[in-house]
Amino acid sequence: MEALRSGDPRRVGGHLLLGRLGAGGMGQVFLGRSPGGTLVAVKLVHAHLAEDPDFRARFRREVGAARAVSGAFTAPVVDADPDADPPWLATAYLPGVPLDQAVPLPVPAVFALGAGLAEALVSIHRAGVVHRDLKPSNVMLGLDGPRVIDFGIAHAADAAIVTRTGSAVGSPGFLAPEQARGGVSGPAADVFSLGAVLVFAATGVGPYGQGPPHVLIYRVVHERPRLDGVTDPALRAVVEACLDQDPARRPTPARLLELLAPHVPQSTDLHGVGWLPGTVAARIAQAGTNVPDAPFTADGPPAGPTRRRVLLLGGAAAVVALGTGGVATALVRSWREDSGGSGGRSATTSAAPSSAASPAPLRDGKVLWKRFTGAEYLSITPVVAGGRVFIGSEKEDVRAFDARTGKPLWTYRTGRRINTPAVASGVVYALAQDGVLHAVDARTGRLRWRRTVGRSYADVIAANGLVYAGGDTFYALDAETGSVRWQGRGGGRSPVVADGVIYVPGERSLIAYDAATGRTRWTYRSSREVRSTAVADGLVCFGDFQGETVYAVDARSGKRRWKYDAGNEVTSRPVMADGVVYVGDFGQNFSALDAATGTMKWRVQTEGEIHEDPVLTGGVLYVPSGVYADGSVYALDAATGRKIWRFQAEEGIESSPAVADGVVYIGCKDGYLYALDARGGSGTATG
Repeated sequence: MEALRSGDPRRVGGHLLLGRLGAGGMGQVFLGRSPGGTLVAVKLVHAHLAEDPDFRARFRREVGAARAVSGAFTAPVVDADPDADPPWLATAYLPGVPLDQAVPLPVPAVFALGAGLAEALVSIHRAGVVHRDLKPSNVMLGLDGPRVIDFGIAHAADAAIVTRTGSAVGSPGFLAPEQARGGVSGPAADVFSLGAVLVFAATGVGPYGQGPPHVLIYRVVHERPRLDGVTDPALRAVVEACLDQDPARRPTPARLLELLAPHVPQSTDLHGVGWLPGTVAARIAQAGTNVPDAPFTADGPPAGPTRRRVLLLGGAAAVVALGTGGVATALVRSWREDSGGSGGRSATTSAAPSSAASPAPLRDGKVLWKRFTGAEYLSITPVVAGGRVFIGSEKEDVRAFDARTGKPLWTYRTGRRINTPAVASGVVYALAQDGVLHAVDARTGRLRWRRTVGRSYADVIAANGLVYAGGDTFYALDAETGSVRWQGRGGGRSPVVADGVIYVPGERSLIAYDAATGRTRWTYRSSREVRSTAVADGLVCFGDFQGETVYAVDARSGKRRWKYDAGNEVTSRPVMADGVVYVGDFGQNFSALDAATGTMKWRVQTEGEIHEDPVLTGGVLYVPSGVYADGSVYALDAATGRKIWRFQAEEGIESSPAVADGVVYIGCKDGYLYALDARGGSGTATG
């Protein structure tokens, strides 16, 4: 649990707030104490969502749906006010361990878990609700048994469920085929998900394996579930029935109870922890006793001899299950320093155990200033040069701010959305998405020259008196005049320049050009589109677009040195320094690889997927978890992966960070630009 920050409320609807539990796309979640003394999880909706009448209506419906559900193995809504400003909701606080952190379980425990979840579905469906997002992280193992939580995308079962053509509601790997196709789904979809959860509980892997969402969705529609790890015949028969492609052939939750009950030992009491392995039971017991007795604020820990933080063995943070627009129930998670046991493997050797130190308590990132820029989104990475911060925005302009104070200096209009600009020798080079490259004086914002180079989403590169930009055709232009020096085949992905060579990613290829002449030095052929690259110490590293593999090739010859299977879609540009390659993936993992072999050195996990590119400077990695994740920037020790501090933007982070002179600059949703102290510490936004 984190301290309450200076701008956080101290009470919501009569509930005293004790500390921060976490955040998601919908809002902040706090641990609170009700007027009667009960611990609750209070979810406060983001202000920009509260202004949307459609969101308020949906939130009101979902609160009503969650209130309709009751049962021994579901989590109750305690209080709510959908019409407040902002809207909020309080649920029972359930300390414990989420199922995705307690697997694999022995077969008797899986049967017992299945019976509890089936009983929960009986209660849910009896109330006229379909959960539609039953997955391991939405199953809480607590002191009083398993609980189904987070009715984030639940709907009334007797209402028409309409989704856009081709859309899928739910979590890939656990959603039913009818959900994956974007069709109507009813109670039978929850049964399918329950079967997938039981496979995960028994084996540690879902029935459709691991991978990016589009791969998992394809598998659930077109492939048979992978049940080799389910060795007990009776359990396998149950999950096969649940995972039937035809919803009409799946058993009802009541029938599931009949199938599971004979295999649950009569001595089993689900309203406790005796049915679980001893190590899991111990973690649950500790989580259930370590709760705070007084508000935990940024000014200091709770006072008094009985103060306690919510801790788990091996971890130190309580977070919440947050759907996109759903009901939150607090659950305790550990900050996992993953050993790599479920991660990727290099081409030549298995992943090494994590060498990351046990995590120390995280500090909050210190806000030096915060500036509303007038843009709607700041998804373009800021660029810092000459004491100024330059950003491009969807408002079709380039903007300059004083790096020390955040004061606006000038705005240059282009008429089209801007890619990430480049700055060199007092000039800002900005490529608009109509294909026109603008060279603008960095001090005054006045145009120096412009040239059409073709539409592209790639970043502009400025180095050694040349500017590199373009799409299908790649141009090297004179930085002073904009005249063409040479041109070659492009690929629409962001290039990188190092040691007189520019490496241009493209469609199934990576091309190395002589940066001065445009002569092709070598071409690496790939089976997939090449993602953005990184170069250091004679090595070029890149990920394949929408794939799970990181490749390393020799910078001089273009011959492959090694490849690394991340186990999830690689979502960030690699970062390279001092013989280490750093990469983030869709599975919320950030990994450090040995640059010589591709072997994992350490891996840590963030609270959300890593969609943007990290930055390394001064031995610290600044890793963004974007607007569709938990909206945070993490500062990690590059040598060990230890989390040093975290800053969580209420608006949600949109861009990669830029770091200069001890300050981290980050662009956010709703047009906010933040400047953070790179050393961390507490602080209050100004400006």
